[in-house]
Amino acid sequence: MFELQMDDCLLRGDSSRLVSLLHYEGLNSSTLTRLHHLVTKELHSSRFCRVLIVLKSLSILSENNDDLQTLVSLGLTAKVMLWFKAVHDLLTSDLQKGSAPLLSLTEEFFNYFLVLGRASLPAGQLCVLLLHLAHLCLGAEVPFPLRLEAIRTFNSILESLSRQQRRLIQNDQNQTQILSQVAAAVLTVGDYEMQVSLSEALCRLTPRREREQRANQWFSCSDISSAFCDIRDADFEVDCRRFLNFVNCYHGDQRRVYTFPCLQVFLGSTQLFRPKDDKLDVFWIDFNLGSGCVSFFIDDPQGFLWGSIHLLKEDVDYYDLQVRHNETVLRVRLINPIMQLNIRGHMVELTFNTEHHRELEEAARRVFKKEVSSTGAGGAVQASPSEDKHMGRSYSRKKPPSKSQLKILPLSSPSSEDDSSSLKAAATNQTEILFDRIQNSTPKFSSSFLPQFDPTDSDVSEAHLSNLKRPPSGDPQGAELQITQDLTEVLVGRSSPSKKEGLRKREAADSGYLSDQMEGVTPHKRKAEPQQTWVEQAAEEVLHSDGVWPNLTREKAEPESHLTSDITSTFKSFKTQLEQRFIGCWQKVQAEVLGSLKDCQQHVSSLLTAVHQHRLLLLQQFENSIMDQLKQLEENSINLNTINSQILTFFHSEMEHLTTFCEEHLKKLKTLEPDQLKTYSSNH
Repeated sequence: MFELQMDDCLLRGDSSRLVSLLHYEGLNSSTLTRLHHLVTKELHSSRFCRVLIVLKSLSILSENNDDLQTLVSLGLTAKVMLWFKAVHDLLTSDLQKGSAPLLSLTEEFFNYFLVLGRASLPAGQLCVLLLHLAHLCLGAEVPFPLRLEAIRTFNSILESLSRQQRRLIQNDQNQTQILSQVAAAVLTVGDYEMQVSLSEALCRLTPRREREQRANQWFSCSDISSAFCDIRDADFEVDCRRFLNFVNCYHGDQRRVYTFPCLQVFLGSTQLFRPKDDKLDVFWIDFNLGSGCVSFFIDDPQGFLWGSIHLLKEDVDYYDLQVRHNETVLRVRLINPIMQLNIRGHMVELTFNTEHHRELEEAARRVFKKEVSSTGAGGAVQASPSEDKHMGRSYSRKKPPSKSQLKILPLSSPSSEDDSSSLKAAATNQTEILFDRIQNSTPKFSSSFLPQFDPTDSDVSEAHLSNLKRPPSGDPQGAELQITQDLTEVLVGRSSPSKKEGLRKREAADSGYLSDQMEGVTPHKRKAEPQQTWVEQAAEEVLHSDGVWPNLTREKAEPESHLTSDITSTFKSFKTQLEQRFIGCWQKVQAEVLGSLKDCQQHVSSLLTAVHQHRLLLLQQFENSIMDQLKQLEENSINLNTINSQILTFFHSEMEHLTTFCEEHLKKLKTLEPDQLKTYSSNH
C-alpha cells in the first residue's frame, strides 16, 4: 500500500504529499529502504522527473533539523551517493547525455548536497560527497555547465564547514590525490570562471604552510608554482586574477583564455558600463575557448551585485571586426535577443584599442570558430553552430532570500593558519613587483579581470539550468582541447589532463574568501584591483633595464626556436594522426552503412516476394471460392427451371382437361330440349 501511495504522489508530482506520507509511515530504516528501492527503479527506467520529486521531498523534510539528523543516522547519505553515482553514469552515456530532465535532476542533487553539507556529517561521508563532486567536475564528457556547478557546490560546502571539519578534509588522502588533477585542469580548462573555482578549491584544501611544497608537485614550471603561492586568502580575487593571467599568457598563442581591456560596450543602442568599484578602472572582456563564450561583467544599479553577460557561440548569428577612428570594434549579432537591465537587443558592440586587433581577431576566430576576412571596413562572418550547450546568455548574480547566508571572510582560514604576517609580506613579493613593473612598461598583451562576487549568490542558477539545451553527442571542442594538452606538455614539461565544459552560479563562494574568522559579516559588494598586464616584450625590457628577477629568464616565458620546432612537429604529428583516425572512422562507418543497406535491400526484397506470393495465394483462393459459388448457383438455376417447366406442363394439362370438360357439357346442352334442359338444370 505504501508503494502504491508513493507512486501516486510521483505521478501527480506532489512533493508535499509525499512528505506527509513519509511522516505518516515513519522515518525509519524500513521506510528509507523502500524509498531507496523506488528511486533505484525509477533511475533504471530513466524517469528522472519522478526522482526529482523524491529529492524535493527530502529537501522539505531536511528543513527540520531533527528529521535531517534522523535521515542521516539511518544512512541517507550513502543512498544519496549511490543515486548520484547512477546519475553521473547516465550523464556520460550516449543515450541520456544532455537530457533536460537529467540535467535538472543533477541540479537538484547539487542543492541537496548543500543541505547535507550543513548536517554535521562525519568526515568520511563528507570526503565521499566532495570526491563525487570533484570527479564530475573533472569529467570531460560531462556538459560544461554541470562541471562548473559541481566545483562551485564543492567550494560552497567547504565554505559552510567548521574549521575542525575543514582540517579533517584537508588531511584526507583521497582529497590530496584529487588535487593534482584539479591543478592540471586549471592549465587547460579554457574558461576563466572555471579556473577561478578550481584555484579556489586548491587554496581551500591546502594549508598555507604546505602550499609551496604542493604547488611544486602540481606545476612543473617553477614560475607558475611561485605565482600560485603568491595568492593571498585575504585578497583571493585580485591575486588569483594575476596568477591566472600569468598562466594563460604563459601559453602564448596556445592559451585557452584571452582577456582584453574594453573601452565601451553597447547592447543595441544602450551603453553598458563596467562595474562600479574603487579598485576597478578597466572594463575586462574574457574570450573563453573551453566554454565557447565571450563574457564580461557590468554594473547593475538596481542589483546588489554585478550583472554578467555571456555571448555563447551557438547563439551567435555572425560577428565582424572593424577599425573606426583608431579603435577596433567587435560587433556580435545574436540569433535571439538578450535581456539585461530591462534592455532587449540582438547586437552587442565592444570597442577596444587597435593595439589588440590581431589578438582580438585570433580570439574571436577561436571562440566562434570562423575567420574574419576583412580587418579594415569589417568583414562579417557567419559563426559556426556549436554542438555543446552552455548556460544562459545573460544574468545578474542575485542572492535569493530563501538561501542561507554564507560568510565573507577576508583573513586567515585553515588553509592559511600559520600567521597573518605571511600575508603582509606577500604584498611586496617579487612576483607582484614584476607585475607592477610590467604595468608601467609598454603593454602588448592585455590580461583579464574577473570581478568578485558575493559568495551567497545563486539567483542566476535556476535561470541558466532552465535554459540549458541538450548537447548532441558530438564534441567539436575535444580535439582542440587535446591539442592544447599536447602543446602544454611540451611547454610546461609535464602531462596535464584536459578538462572542459559549463553551469549556473549558486550561493557558493566562487570568488574565494577562504577563511572563517569573521562569521556574521554582512556581505557587501565585492571589489577587486585593476589587473596589471603581462607582456613578453615589456617583461624583457624590465628585466634587461632594471635587473628585476634575474632568474626569470626569457626561456621560461618564451619558447626558443628548437622548442618551437618541437611544438610544430608535435602539432603536425597530432594533426596527421587525427586525420588518419577520422578517415579510418569515416571509411568504417561508410562500409557499415553500405553493408547495412545491402542487407536491408535483401531483407526488403525477400519480404516483398513473400508478400506477393501470399497475395497470389489469396487471389487464387478467392477465385476458387467464386467458381464454386457460380457452379452452385448454376445448379440451383437448373433445378428452378425444371420446377418451372413442370409447373407449366401441369398447368397446360389441367387447362386442356378443363377445356374438354366445358366443351362436352356445352354440346350436351345444345342437344337437349327445353323440358330436358329444365330437368338437367335441376339435376346439376
